[in-house]
Amino acid sequence: MRDILDKLETITESTGLANRKPGDVFRNPDSEELIFQDIQFFPESGGKLTPDELTQTISQIEEQVGEIRWQNVRTARSGGIAIATFSAEEGNRHYGRYLENVKPDPIDNFIPNQIGDYRFAGKSAAKVQSGLTPQDLLSDKIDLTADDILTQLAEKLGVSNPLYDCAYKLASGNPLPISFPAPEGISFTAFRDYFCEILQPIALQNGQYTGNAGEAAELFLGGSFEGTLISFDDTKTAGLSDSIMTNERGKFIKVSTKGGKGATASVRNLIDSVNELQVSDAGKRLLDEYDEVVEILREIQKQGQAGAPLYLGVKYGIIDDTDAEKIRDLKSAPLARMENIDKYDLTSNLIKLANSRTPDNADKVNLYYHLMAAIAHKAAAKVNDHTDFSKAAADILNNGALVQVYTTATESKGVWTLKEFNTVFPGDSIKGVYLSASKTYYSTGIKGNFTFKISKGGEKPKDEVEGEKREKRTVSNKEFTDTAADIALGRNRPEISKSPAAGNVGRKKR
Repeated sequence: MRDILDKLETITESTGLANRKPGDVFRNPDSEELIFQDIQFFPESGGKLTPDELTQTISQIEEQVGEIRWQNVRTARSGGIAIATFSAEEGNRHYGRYLENVKPDPIDNFIPNQIGDYRFAGKSAAKVQSGLTPQDLLSDKIDLTADDILTQLAEKLGVSNPLYDCAYKLASGNPLPISFPAPEGISFTAFRDYFCEILQPIALQNGQYTGNAGEAAELFLGGSFEGTLISFDDTKTAGLSDSIMTNERGKFIKVSTKGGKGATASVRNLIDSVNELQVSDAGKRLLDEYDEVVEILREIQKQGQAGAPLYLGVKYGIIDDTDAEKIRDLKSAPLARMENIDKYDLTSNLIKLANSRTPDNADKVNLYYHLMAAIAHKAAAKVNDHTDFSKAAADILNNGALVQVYTTATESKGVWTLKEFNTVFPGDSIKGVYLSASKTYYSTGIKGNFTFKISKGGEKPKDEVEGEKREKRTVSNKEFTDTAADIALGRNRPEISKSPAAGNVGRKKR
């Protein structure tokens, strides 16, 4: 198992293509690779297109990018599409998927991490392919007792499997350490990091752990872990954890796992932690201490992806209310040339903001998206540099209803030993949380609300530098293939523009 930081990293993988990063590698059984560039949704702001609008949108996109390799079949219920762009040796490939409708937040649109026979080859893909995760071994994942879990493991693994024997002994209350023969064809790392995700909640129920998880149980469950029901389903674990334990009164604690680096969290993740802290006097005092940051979080969620940059922009003096209203008016404006932006009745401040950011195509600029991106990135830098947001958000996450569990196990001469489950509460791994616009606000479109970068060491992200000018960079197909790391660092931009939806296509109000 891994801690909250590693779980935050795997969130982006479990949610599919909507959370892939430029430079992520997909590989087929012949070791051929595709490199992810971008995924875009139509209609852009969410909702559903009529059949005629859908046909028109597809025609416009095909006219712009060429062939689209569809991954499913259009039906009478199809009202939206997702277009994913990958780099291959011969050039860019565009893959499409029909959706019944498009959710406003891009990451809520689940697209599998597989294109044809190409599968995501990132770090957490190893987890998916291990065959030992709860998703692999449990067909029923919600509201389980330890006996429910054992029954499913017996059916999947067989009662003679050493892994089942280990789980049975743990559930029966055998004290740790527990030793057993190393099972054939299974890596020790897969057992320790993935199979133990199933064992840890059982150990918490039986008190087979070290550390101070009992304090969390007393605070959030009103007692102990005994008698709780265990769920591994993503819709119940709220994203930040591997499992969730719920008692008969509906109170819950999330269980997260030991791990390494951090990644990103959503507004919802942080708001959930804020709400969890309301149950205790200590939590309420913490929220009172950070009332300004809590207000920022709630307003970002309330304003949504199109309103949050303007709200923060006005709050921190990047723009004024007049500028904000002008930007809203630009949403339906035609594409502009950067050299002529002084002809669009912009204030001197908006012209300055527009020139602070270099679009990929200076002859076809959507001023609405371009200015929103400029403001979003400056607002993130303002929040990170001039408030105590980082420390406050870290404290909020660390003190939520979440227990970190660390697995200690050893292997030697064909024998594996499960030695200890050590627990930590409140969490102590998150040293900083930084507001980020780098993966959601572009000069060509908006792909979601602000995200929050989680830092284990407390260092600030390098992509939110106030006043930095974004430069265009062209990368060859060969360079894409040979140096995926360059792409992952953000030196290349997606090639599908938002121009197919610049008119009325996909813009109907819902």
